[in-house]
Amino acid sequence: MKKTAAFILALSLLAHSFAVEYGGTLGESVELYTNDFDPVAMEEKTKLTLFFRAPFGPSSYFAAEGNATPTYDVNDLTEISDGDFVCPLDLTLFKFAHAIKQENAASINLAAGRFAVADSTGLILNQPADGLSAAYNSQSIVVSGYAGYTGLLNGHNATIINGDIDKSNNDFYYMASPFIIGQASVYFPYLFFNQSLGVEGLTAIGTKGPNGDNADYNRFYGTLSLNGSVGKNKFYVLSTTFGAEVIDGDFDKLSNLSQLSFTYYMPEFYDSQVTATALYASGKQGPFAAFTGLSSMEATCSAFAPEYSGLLKAGLCGTMKPMSNLLASLGTDIVFSCPKEDFEYAGVQFYGTVVYQLYTDMQLGLMAHQYVGDDKNENETSLTLSFTMAF
Repeated sequence: MKKTAAFILALSLLAHSFAVEYGGTLGESVELYTNDFDPVAMEEKTKLTLFFRAPFGPSSYFAAEGNATPTYDVNDLTEISDGDFVCPLDLTLFKFAHAIKQENAASINLAAGRFAVADSTGLILNQPADGLSAAYNSQSIVVSGYAGYTGLLNGHNATIINGDIDKSNNDFYYMASPFIIGQASVYFPYLFFNQSLGVEGLTAIGTKGPNGDNADYNRFYGTLSLNGSVGKNKFYVLSTTFGAEVIDGDFDKLSNLSQLSFTYYMPEFYDSQVTATALYASGKQGPFAAFTGLSSMEATCSAFAPEYSGLLKAGLCGTMKPMSNLLASLGTDIVFSCPKEDFEYAGVQFYGTVVYQLYTDMQLGLMAHQYVGDDKNENETSLTLSFTMAF
């Protein structure tokens, strides 16, 4: 009996010393969307997320997070029973991390497992992957590297643009398109006059995997970025990326993704900010090939939203907090299509979001967007109501 009590006490002290954290969130959202209000479609989504985190000493920790997302999508509300149901099960985080402190507040950070990875623009690669990362951080320089693999991810949630894959009929999990990802970057914070400079290289080497064969399909990207202050409460971000696709050993032309944003913060006026943005993703114009990223991302709010390729987009958006527990945002963009030589007007979009923190662990959200296209088939009106609870 004494041995059992001692064992239980030891486990209790061990858990306390490691300060294990665990919990989750439960979210529910309903989106109504339509092209011309006849018919009206609906997507109903429930998302259960569970997380776990355990430190190992003062400099290491293990973290895991998984979710289940039952989703019901119906194209016509008048035929609500005739919809499609899927329930992706995903492990989005399974990571061991270790930090090594250096002199002058510098550190070396190491990580292994499955975790989110993104390029410096956030528009080329932005998803989890299985791999290793290392970074050296100091006040004058940040150097980082990453190597990972996409072929074991859930293809429901990780879509690689133009990647070979058999989606199959599995409503829960199917392997994503296989690529080996390599990334290296150097960042110089406040290099001159409060301006920061970044250089990044990113590659995706196609390979044969459990669900797809991308052998001899490789992509390479190089990004130069500059950001900093241009006055009190005024900031900008500028980046340009040159990309190349090598298919069966053949290379045609470079492609380009460039973006510029200016943000003005007004903390005295409801903690608000206004941002002007401009983005160009090359089509087949002049010296450029059509830009192709890695992670699939919708570039507009249209009914048939394009990837970041062959388009020019400029817009204005703003956020404000009229109350401490209420955040509101509103924005608009004008979109031009440029898949080939000419730039043609594609449409204009409006979007807005209201998030209300009902309680510390309970949140309500309302999102809406309207896309008015030059082609009426691209029009879309959408309204989404969401609820999230933490436990």
